[in-house]
Amino acid sequence: MLLECDQLKFKEIYVEINHEVSEALYPLLEEQGIEGWHCLDKGSRVGCFFYLPANREWEEKWETIRRRLEQLRESGLDPGKIVFDVQEINSRSWERAIEEAREPRQVLDGFWVVPPDFEGEERLEGLILKLKGGMAFGTGDHPSTRLALALLRDWMQNCSPVLDLGTGSGILALAAAEMGAQKVVGVDNDPEAVLLARENVKLNHREKEIEIVSGNLLEEVQKPFAGVIINILLPEILEALSRLERITWPGSRLVVAGLLFGQLPLFREQVQNTPWEIIDTRVEGDWTGLFLERKG
Repeated sequence: MLLECDQLKFKEIYVEINHEVSEALYPLLEEQGIEGWHCLDKGSRVGCFFYLPANREWEEKWETIRRRLEQLRESGLDPGKIVFDVQEINSRSWERAIEEAREPRQVLDGFWVVPPDFEGEERLEGLILKLKGGMAFGTGDHPSTRLALALLRDWMQNCSPVLDLGTGSGILALAAAEMGAQKVVGVDNDPEAVLLARENVKLNHREKEIEIVSGNLLEEVQKPFAGVIINILLPEILEALSRLERITWPGSRLVVAGLLFGQLPLFREQVQNTPWEIIDTRVEGDWTGLFLERKG
């Protein structure tokens, strides 16, 4: 006997972790083929809802996600207490929740992120990006991404060429192109992120301006750049900072995000030994973003 639509069952799963490691959750959901999740900013914590068909595979997928989150501690990251809850819902409730998560969002004043199949861009004012991969995966929800977007808007209009280190979904590379960069190179060492970023470039018809490269950050980069974007964690930021001199020139611009506020003194200390000068520092919650220029 065929089941009616409202008889189909799904598991609504809620997980809550520390804000500073929330971006580690989204790729885990992607790996398990989960789309349409919805995350809520709870200050120092993030709560995330996602949905799985209530078949024999759902528990295995959830256990994989939970185990991987616990393993973050081995990498020196702290998810805090991992809170989770599982509810069974029918498909109509699931579809309604997915639709709510897929609404267009203004992640920054005049800057909108919409799902790939969204129609009605004419009703929105400002820059509009179509992004695939779940409406919370690299789409501006994280404070470090918002800080980077704001700094790009205010300091890197028409800057070209631009390098985006750790491009993820490609949102910052796309934003740079929208803000006038005629050439952008996005680099990531995660093969899945590279595939996703390339899809998003195509969705936004930016293939002429943006190239997505797979590799270990600066190892794959040779040409000089007028602007660089780095939205990754502090150890990688410091490593990149020490190697930027060969691919930039005096006057080149640099946007850095991904720093926790408590890490700012160490970053400032490290910058003193480089040709970079901090021009603008901004804070959102526990996170910090900076704009720097290379001195002559």
